[in-house]
Amino acid sequence: MKVLKKIGSILFCLLPVLLALGIQFFVVAAGFAIKIFILISQDPSQISEITSPGFIYPLLSDSQFLMLLSAIYGITAAFAMGFWYWKRFFHRRPTGMRNLPSGGTHVHPAMEAGGFHNKTEKRTFSSIIHPAMFLGLIFLMVGMQYISTYLIAVLAAVNPAWYYSYEELMESAGFGNVTLVLVLYSVIIAPISEELIFRGVTMKYATKAMPFFLANIFQAFLFGLFHGNVVQGTYAFVAGLFCGCVCFKGGSIYLSILFHMMFNLWGTFLPDFFTYAGDSVLIHLGIFAGAVLAVAAGMFLYQWGVKKRSA
Repeated sequence: MKVLKKIGSILFCLLPVLLALGIQFFVVAAGFAIKIFILISQDPSQISEITSPGFIYPLLSDSQFLMLLSAIYGITAAFAMGFWYWKRFFHRRPTGMRNLPSGGTHVHPAMEAGGFHNKTEKRTFSSIIHPAMFLGLIFLMVGMQYISTYLIAVLAAVNPAWYYSYEELMESAGFGNVTLVLVLYSVIIAPISEELIFRGVTMKYATKAMPFFLANIFQAFLFGLFHGNVVQGTYAFVAGLFCGCVCFKGGSIYLSILFHMMFNLWGTFLPDFFTYAGDSVLIHLGIFAGAVLAVAAGMFLYQWGVKKRSA
């Protein structure tokens, strides 16, 4: 019975991802249905060509339309997962109870008489993040960007077809040109929705079914798989591991959302002079070593900041 219960708990952890996929399918299907209806309304003669490649291909290659659907999906998923996370995992405490410096709690006299109710615990900005934590996230983000770049290069060398399909997917999805919708989706919408799905609901349930080490790998694997291609899935898996650590060690989903936003912001607006495209092996090794050191320094500063914040 214990084994079956454990298996059931692990399978339950898949529900947030399945719900996200369901929302994605519904948004895409509804979006295309509305788009086709508008096109036919404008030109009824196109109804006879609705199944022809000449009618379907322009829809599938409209990158701005696809990016808009991505944004709508992200917003819908963020609301759905945010509500789930808020109802199930947001800390609640009785009104009238406050922490004491000694670590205990003070109970308001009204509580002792039964006159209290539960309310959502409000956290101040300083109780969520310490300046050292923010500095650590900057180091971690920069290091992870360069490590991701070299990871993509290795995958492209192993199988160029993986990289070509990744590039085609990014172009068709609207990531080729920086637009307002792209910026809003990449820097704000996607970090919020994805963190709520994977580091929020999924990881919270997973840590109840297994140790954090395994739960973190589990949610990061699902995060990588969710991206649907080898290249993006691989670096999403690695980034997901660090997002999981940031969230778990910092004790707040806000922190992994912030890190995810910073990571995507750099990736969206990265100037070319920050990258080296030369052939010098020594320079590439130096950059990679610097990236690893930046990640190590970032994790050290972040964990030190967590301790200072809690002091």
